[in-house]
Formats: sequence, C-alpha cells, structure tokens
Amino acid sequence: MKEGSSNPSDWFAKADADLRAAELVLEDEEALSEIACYHAQQCAEKYLKGYLVSRGVTFKLVHELAYLVRLSSECDGDFESLLGLAAELEDYASDVRYPIDGVLPPTHEDAQEAIRRAKAIREFVLSRMDR
Repeated sequence: MKEGSSNPSDWFAKADADLRAAELVLEDEEALSEIACYHAQQCAEKYLKGYLVSRGVTFKLVHELAYLVRLSSECDGDFESLLGLAAELEDYASDVRYPIDGVLPPTHEDAQEAIRRAKAIREFVLSRMDR
C-alpha cells in the first residue's frame, strides 16, 4: 500500500465522503447497516490519521482505531477520551466485510450509533486542529 497524503485536509475529505456514504446507505429503503458501519469506521480512522499527519506523526497503515487514538494522545492527552468510541467502531473495519460464523450483522440501530460515534470523533479531531 502506498503511503497516504501529507495534507490533513485530504484525509478529512476522504473521511467526510465515508461519513456521507454511511448516511446515504442507511437512508435507503433497504438500508445496508453493515456497509454503513464500515464507512463510519473508515470516517473515524481517516480523521485520526489526518490528525496524526497534521502533527507529523508516523503511523502504521492499519485499521486499529485504539492504536491511532493512543498515538494521538501522545500529542494531546485528551484523545484518551476517545478510546471507548474507538473500541466500539474498530471491529467494523473487517467483521462486517466478511461472513464470520457466530457474528450477527449489525442492526439499523447499530449503524445509527456507529455514525454517531464517527461524528463524535470527527468533531473532537476538528476541535483540536487549531491547537
């Protein structure tokens, strides 16, 4: 995989596209909750990576939100408050993309909550950009 952009705005634009995709697929008459959850996770991931890029922090290109939150907290300790939100979204990076025995698909309500969590991470990151 190629390294990402060094411009945080590029990361945030991609994140916002993921957020919009999550909202759109959930609005559909036949809502795709799994896809909405995946895009919500991707939104949060890209906002965290954009923040790290803005601080010149090198990171592994992984989907582990807790890892990204911990790296971010080295720049701003308040990021620790995002660990719970990150933990709730992290499994949506892969669990919803593949059939897994014993794993139930997320409900419409799960997807709404995933979008809410992604938005909370988005707002938190954006509030830290001018610091």
